[in-house]
Amino acid sequence: MFAEYVFDMSGACSRSSMLLIDHGIEARADYLDAFARGGFTVVRWTDDLAFRIAWEDRLKGGAKLAVLAVPGDYIPYDMAQLMERYDVSFRALFPELDAATLERGRALDLDLLAVAYKRDSSRLCSLGSSQTERYLAEHVESRYTAEVVCDELCSELVRKTTDAKSYRDWFAVAELKARVDVLAACYGIRCETNALTDGAFRDFMLSAEYGRLGGELDDETPVLVSKAMFYMHQHSERFAIVVMDGMSEFDWRVLCESFDGIDCDQSAVFAMVPTITSVSRQSLLAGKYPIELGNPWSQSGEKPGFVRCARSWGLRDEEIAYLRGYDAELPRGCKCAAYVILDVDERVHGQYGGRAGMLADMELLARSSRLAALVRRLVGAGMDVYITADHGNTPCVGRGRVTGSGVETESRGKRMLVVNDLADAESQKEKYGLIEFPGTFLDKGYRYYLCPSGVSFDDPGKKVMSHGGISIDEVIVPFITIRAERA
Repeated sequence: MFAEYVFDMSGACSRSSMLLIDHGIEARADYLDAFARGGFTVVRWTDDLAFRIAWEDRLKGGAKLAVLAVPGDYIPYDMAQLMERYDVSFRALFPELDAATLERGRALDLDLLAVAYKRDSSRLCSLGSSQTERYLAEHVESRYTAEVVCDELCSELVRKTTDAKSYRDWFAVAELKARVDVLAACYGIRCETNALTDGAFRDFMLSAEYGRLGGELDDETPVLVSKAMFYMHQHSERFAIVVMDGMSEFDWRVLCESFDGIDCDQSAVFAMVPTITSVSRQSLLAGKYPIELGNPWSQSGEKPGFVRCARSWGLRDEEIAYLRGYDAELPRGCKCAAYVILDVDERVHGQYGGRAGMLADMELLARSSRLAALVRRLVGAGMDVYITADHGNTPCVGRGRVTGSGVETESRGKRMLVVNDLADAESQKEKYGLIEFPGTFLDKGYRYYLCPSGVSFDDPGKKVMSHGGISIDEVIVPFITIRAERA
C-alpha cells in the first residue's frame, strides 16, 4: 500500500532509472520493495567513486536502477542527469496535507495514510495543521480505513505464505502476520491470520527443512536460537543478550514503539520445539540443541549452561553475568551478559483477552520504556545489545485438560505432551487431534505430541494465550541487534 503509493507517485512505472532523495521516510516505512518488484535494482548511494566503479557503466547501458540518497549527499551532475529525481517526502507524497503535522506523527501508520489519501485526495485542499490533525483522527486512523488495509495485507500474507520455502521467506511471513494482527487488534477487526499461515508452516516444521536450519549460516541472524550465543560471540567483543520470555513478533511490534532514537537492525530466529521455556531458553543461553542439554524439562541448568558457554570462549567468571530484571546492574568489566525479563510471559499466562488484551498490556509496557532504558544503559556501557525471545505465544481455545490418561509423561504443557516411547498415547492423539512431532533436535527416546493450531489443554471453551506448539507465532521470534558503535 504505502510502498506501492510511493512507487506510483514517483512515476517509476514509466522511468528507466530513478534517483530517490529520501527525507526520513524510509526510517518510518520500507518502500523500496515496491521498486524491486517493479524491476528496479535498488542501490544505496555511498559516494561518487564507489558508485562509478560499481554502477556507472550499467546506468549508462540502460540498467533499471533505483538509487537511494539523502538530501546531504553529493550527486555529480553527470550521474544525476541519467536518472529521474524524486524527493520522497511528506510534502511531495501528500501535497494537500500539512507536512509538518505528518512529520510529527511518529506513530502514524503510513499504510492507513496512503489508502485514505488516495480515496479522499480529490476533496482535500491545502489543509492546515489543525485540519490535518482532524483528518488523520477521523478518516485515516479509522476502522473503515483499517479494514481496507487489513484486507489488502491479508491478500499479501496469503501470497507470501503460498510462496514461502526458505527460512527467510518464513521470517517475512511472520513479520507481515504480526503487522496484520496488531492492526486488527487496534481497531477491533476480526482477522483469522492463523488460518492463513499455520497449515503451510506446520508442513515446513514437520519436514526435514526445519532440521536443515542447523546448517544455515546468515550474517544477520543465528537462524536457530541454539546458535545465538555463537553468533553473538562471532559478531561482538562485548555483548548483552536480553531474553524477553515469551515475546512474539506481535509483542515486539508494539514494544518497539518506545525505541525512538535507538538504531535497531531487525531480523528473526527459530525457537526450539516444543516452544516451552525450559527447552528453548536453555538452548538459547547454553548454545546447545535440546538433545545436548542435561535436562531440557527443567530450568535448573539455565544459568550454569550460560556460564559454561561463555567460559568456553576463555572468559573469566567476573566477565560473565546472568541477570534478571530491567534494573539489574551490569558488573564492571563484564564482557558477556544475559538479562532475562519475564514481563511478557507473565502477561501471556494471565491473559484472557486474546490479542486485544496482549495489545493493551504491551502498550503499557512500551509506555513504561523500561526495555528501551535498559538498552540505552547497556549501549552506554559499550555493550552491543541483542534482544530476542525463547518462544512466542498464540491465541487458543481450551479443549479439555489431560487428566487420568494413564500416559507416562516426561513433560506436559498446555500445548504439548512429551511421553515415554513405550506409552500408549493414541487415545489422547485422537481425542485432541494431536500432531506427532518428529523430535527434530530432541531425544528420540520420547514421543512428542503437539496441539493443533488454536487448541490448548485448558478447560473446554476457555480462551487463552499459550505456547508450546509449532504455530508461526510461537516458533519465529524477533532477533534485534543494537550496535554500541552506532549509538
